[in-house]
Amino acid sequence: MSAPLRALANRLSPTVLAGLVLAAALSCRGGCGSTLAPGRPLGGRLALFPAEARVVVAFDFARLRGSPLSTLLAQLATGAPADQAQIDAFSKRTGLDPWRDIESLVVAFPDDARRGGQFGLVLRAAHLDAKRLIAYARDDAQNQGGDLVSAARGPWQLWSRKGEADLAGFFIDERTFALGAGGWAERMADLAAGATSAGSADSNADLVHLCERVAGTRAIWAAALVPAETRKALAADPRFGSAASVSHLAVGVDLEKGFNALVQADLASAADAQGLATQVTQTLRDASKNAEVLMLGLGPYLDGVSTKANGTSFEVRASLSEAQASDLLARAAAFLKLMRQGTIPGFRRP
Repeated sequence: MSAPLRALANRLSPTVLAGLVLAAALSCRGGCGSTLAPGRPLGGRLALFPAEARVVVAFDFARLRGSPLSTLLAQLATGAPADQAQIDAFSKRTGLDPWRDIESLVVAFPDDARRGGQFGLVLRAAHLDAKRLIAYARDDAQNQGGDLVSAARGPWQLWSRKGEADLAGFFIDERTFALGAGGWAERMADLAAGATSAGSADSNADLVHLCERVAGTRAIWAAALVPAETRKALAADPRFGSAASVSHLAVGVDLEKGFNALVQADLASAADAQGLATQVTQTLRDASKNAEVLMLGLGPYLDGVSTKANGTSFEVRASLSEAQASDLLARAAAFLKLMRQGTIPGFRRP
């Protein structure tokens, strides 16, 4: 899942994402009162994504803000003065505070996201001020020598940077924005306008069940149907061993009481599941003796990590108390600060 997320980060600079979200505030064309059917699986969170979606990553910012770690999380996200200055300027001009007002974010990718660049994103926020947001978006585009253009798609207007129609967004209602790339924006607009649910990711029973299995009340979760091509590539490398037979992968993070993370994987056989558990356990043992891990003071945290094989399933659980989680976030913030300043003492230059 990391490769698609890296691709998404590369495609979406903060200003590009902000510009598209904000430009979409003018795209309702009378459709802004519509909402998704409440009876859809997972509350409709998969309904806007095309049926080819195989990876889903979700963030519940309302739960993140409600966690005891919220202050440290906010500091970690905006630790760089330049980042904070950009967010402050954005909030002042638009009235939208990303940390305070965004409620949730769901991102989906197909099997071949790295090759085709396809992805979809659905963002929900408390409120968007159309006039202020569109003014910011146009200024941002024009300051970079470009502009915003729109194209009709059913009841929606799809907005994109001029010359970058491959990445486009539209506003579904006053709280919901969708963004797509590689042809997904048009297909998501069709689904939002009432196209048959057979073309939607929530018609994929395997993906829906996997998401339901891990989502629950977790603040962060992810689910992936691992494609056969990926498993074949892993099988060709002896370093990955039993991991090559992973067909389903799910990750959940709960921050209500400290930090609790769960990774679950379904494999081809019980032997593969046990083999993967053994391999991960050995990796954790090696990590606890690693000089760089010890320098960062992370050794004791590995004691809260456990692995288990159960039939053809494998899981890793990581549990930290609130005090441990707070300390770890503080360490992460300090580590990021050093990274921004240059070489980290005691670590090899990348």
